[in-house]
Amino acid sequence: MTFYFIPFIFLTILTEIETSQRFDSLIKNKYLYSLIAILFIIFVGLRYEIGCDWEQYVKAFEKYSPNMIEIIKRGLFEKHIYGIYQELGHIFITKISQNIYILNLIYSILFLLPLFYFCSTLKRRYFSLLIAYPYYIVVIGMGPIRQAACISFLMVSILLVSKKKYYLSFIISSFSFLIHQFSILFNGLIFCSSFTNIKKIKLTRKIIFLLIVVSLVFLYSLPSIISKFSIYFTLYKKLDQNGIMLVAPAKSAILIWIMNFIPSLIFIKNKRKFNLNNNLNTIFTSFCISAILLLPIVLVQSVVGYRLLLYIFPTSIYITSLIPDLY
Repeated sequence: MTFYFIPFIFLTILTEIETSQRFDSLIKNKYLYSLIAILFIIFVGLRYEIGCDWEQYVKAFEKYSPNMIEIIKRGLFEKHIYGIYQELGHIFITKISQNIYILNLIYSILFLLPLFYFCSTLKRRYFSLLIAYPYYIVVIGMGPIRQAACISFLMVSILLVSKKKYYLSFIISSFSFLIHQFSILFNGLIFCSSFTNIKKIKLTRKIIFLLIVVSLVFLYSLPSIISKFSIYFTLYKKLDQNGIMLVAPAKSAILIWIMNFIPSLIFIKNKRKFNLNNNLNTIFTSFCISAILLLPIVLVQSVVGYRLLLYIFPTSIYITSLIPDLY
């Protein structure tokens, strides 16, 4: 465990230097920042037998060994677990990976590059990375890294929508849907929050084509999402023949809710002081309200609440990084 404190201490030192504003040339050096991103990719990507989903990724190689046509058939028609269909994007990434190390490295790149880009746009980039490190990077990034990658895609999508780059955001969101189906809920929340601006977009051929693709992905994902919710609720606290819970509760769900509730409450009470543009303001407001309203789900079904709360981390990281400059 001591090994995990080294990056934390390193980020703490950089945050302190960043706060002191004495070595701006060092802190703002893009090569140093890129080097740190590479080191974190190696740190997360080359782990071995670490993380709650490790065994699932190992077993995936045994299941997805046939050719691509067979893989697509399995993704569309073969049920994965508890009647759930597996995401085609995840199947494809698993197939092109030669071993578990390559798969983990690919997902660590998909997870960390968007995260580092997201933090680079903030005033206190190293402070935002420090906020993300203890739980988002170590626990989520080294656990359900497939979902972690999609959360990082969500970060980029938020930035793109805030800059009114809806076309690129649609593309990233579509790719995210194909890796982790739950991401469709919060990507949809982003677009719904910015609907007043999105509806002014001219419907070009590219936009129409993209909307059709997104709709098809949504139609493919929706039954599986509904199935997941149903399964988590029906199997929650039920035991198998050996007395083991079929769906064990997420013990840290209430902690994650508190971690998201505090910055959400701060933002809602101080929205004017954050001085965000209209798109960011509406997106953050929607996410903060969602974080607060997820408490009943956390109390009733902690697994579902936990999975949903993870998608609130982008706004919580962003908000927390700005708090020192509010006053």
